[in-house]
Formats: sequence, C-alpha cells, structure tokens
Amino acid sequence: MTLFNTLLLSIAPLAPDAVTAWDAPGVYIAGSSFDVTLTISAPLGGEIPAWHLSPAAFELGKKSLGKRGKSSIELAKGAQLTLTYDLGPAIEAAGGASGGESLSLAFAGAAAREISVMQAAPAGLDFMAMDAAELSKYRVLMETTSGDMMMEFWPDLALGHVRNFLDLSYNPFYAGTVFHRTIPGFMIQGGCPQGNGRGSGPRMLKAEFSDRKHVRGVLSMARSNSPDSASSQFFVCHGDPSFLDGKYTVFGRLVSGLDTLDRIVTAPTNPGGEGSSPVAPVKVTKTTVLFAN
Repeated sequence: MTLFNTLLLSIAPLAPDAVTAWDAPGVYIAGSSFDVTLTISAPLGGEIPAWHLSPAAFELGKKSLGKRGKSSIELAKGAQLTLTYDLGPAIEAAGGASGGESLSLAFAGAAAREISVMQAAPAGLDFMAMDAAELSKYRVLMETTSGDMMMEFWPDLALGHVRNFLDLSYNPFYAGTVFHRTIPGFMIQGGCPQGNGRGSGPRMLKAEFSDRKHVRGVLSMARSNSPDSASSQFFVCHGDPSFLDGKYTVFGRLVSGLDTLDRIVTAPTNPGGEGSSPVAPVKVTKTTVLFAN
C-alpha cells in the first residue's frame, strides 16, 4: 500500500549533518501490515543512536514503539541507509485504533504525522442488497503498480452503480486488471477483464445519469452506445470533461491518490490515437473495501 507522504528532519545532536526521510502510508488498516520506509543520509558521517535504525525510533502518541538502548552506530562519510519496517504489529501491541480515528506517528521526537485508521470490511457482506445509507459508509482502497487511490461513493446519485463497484472490489473482480486507456487531460479507464476494453462483468447496469459534473478525480462508468450497457469498466477523470455530463453515470470520487492518477495518465503509451494504453501495463494489484465510519 502506498499513498506515501515524505517527512524530512535532521538528527541531532549526534551526526548533526545527517538527514532522515521517512515514508508512511496515509491510511492504516487496523490489524494489517503498515510498512514505513526510513532513509538516513550522513554526508560527513558521525554517530547516531542505534535505536534510530529500528521500529523503536517511531512514536505513537509520543510513546516509543520499541525499547531504546544507549548504544550508538558510527556512520561512514557519505553513508546512506534505507530500511523498511512493518509497524503494524507494534501499533497493535500499543493499543492500535478503531475505524474513524487516527494515529499520531512521529520519528525520534520530531513533528508527528496524522495517519487515518480504517477497518477492513468483514467477510460475508452482500453489497448488492445494501441501501444507500449503508453503502455510504464504505470506501475502496485500490492499490496499483503506480500507487494507490482511495475512493468514496455517492449511492444517493447512483445506487446500482455503487452496489456493483463495491461488490466487484470486494470479491475481488478488479485484482489483476489493467488501465487499458489513458488520455492526459481526459481520464484513465480500467476494469476490463480482457484488458482491451471489450470485456464486461457479471451484470449490466441501468443508466443513473445525474447533474453531477465530470471533474478531476470523479469516478464514472464507461459504456457503449447503449445507455444501459455499463458493467465493470470505469474511468477516473483527469481533466474536466464536461461533454460527458448527464451522459455517463457518475458514482464517486477520489479522496486521495490524485498523484497516482497523474502518474498513470502520463505513463508512456503505445501509438494508436485515442485508444492509447501504457507501454508498461499499469495493473490493479489489490482492492480493499474499508469501513469508513
């Protein structure tokens, strides 16, 4: 899971020229792994506390996630270390957090970063039978080879389409599919089981057009000439394609991951005009349905 943010800070008083950057996902799924990447650069070398190179360097609500000893480590001139830790078990051991809350995570006493906490949807749910009020409580974290996108939904506008998308994400239908059509300033399109824009999912959907605008980050469903032909293929608007308003079913938006959207849409594409697809396939690796509130 990505949705990473980077924080830079200096290590002091030891090796005062050393700088640390750490990356962490913006969302922690309770009970799951939580990979944090730590990079320490020391142009002039020097000593740092040994615990800086362990999960103990991180603090949850100002409490260390591990035991800190008194030993130190000598860094050679020009040293650069990159380490990755799964803080999930330590977070759970420290009490974790329930859905709808946040974690205050910091490195070695520096400024804290707020991490959203959500619960993975339990097994056995039937999204196709849920009403709009219940559906609005769920989000989807879509992990791709270019980063992650967090999606929220508008069942009050498109009940059938939201049911369908959550059901396909939950099963999971979308894992392994690619974004087969990417057009800068327009959109990225995915969800085709054949990977070429010709495939469909287990059901066809009745059109649910509304006056909601197609703007950057909005989710909408692809279809053929028939208004009632949407199935599994969806697109995420990169620009503001207003010519689609009222003609395609808008059903949600990205709440994070616009940087991922930008990376996908600007990836080098095969020649072929409007139907361009990335030379290196951008895949959906995982979809996780999350309980948001």
